[in-house]
Amino acid sequence: MNHEMINDARKKINEVLKKDEQRIVVGWRPEFVERKEGDVWEDDSGRQWTIKNGIRQTVTKLDAAKTPWFCPECNKSMSHRFDMKFWRIRGKCMDCVAKEETKMRAEGKWEEYELSVMKANYIAALKDRIAELQDYHDTLSLPEFIDADDRQILNIERWNIDLNTVKLDILKEISQLKENLEAAEADDSI
Repeated sequence: MNHEMINDARKKINEVLKKDEQRIVVGWRPEFVERKEGDVWEDDSGRQWTIKNGIRQTVTKLDAAKTPWFCPECNKSMSHRFDMKFWRIRGKCMDCVAKEETKMRAEGKWEEYELSVMKANYIAALKDRIAELQDYHDTLSLPEFIDADDRQILNIERWNIDLNTVKLDILKEISQLKENLEAAEADDSI
């Protein structure tokens, strides 16, 4: 076959194909969204992003656990050995907390602040104890102790106690703690 015949065959094939061809043209233009400092958004893959200090960064589950390099209030380096502790409790460096507390004492607001912190700690301790006792109540079973060495079980000691009485005692204590919690949360004197 010569080239002329091949070209003629190609032209005829293209004419037949284009005659029945219906073209669908699809276009896509990405939507431009203006992002500002502190905005949080999710991309198509489910990853979260934010803008911090003008830089786009991913948001991870551990972000809340990370200690920043610089104090968000005074921009001082968080390099002192107590800065991490104060960051976890107050969200700022030790120097900022010391300045804030000194200012409260000078203005006569320290006692009120101290009582509010103590109340919050008391409420948190009550909630923790209630959750702990509820877990005990839900998982309580007859105690048994197993003595064993590397080769065999030597002894199994089973205690026979009245589980219903123990569970009732736990429920009474939970009830009392819930009353204390309600009273503490309702106390507006602080």
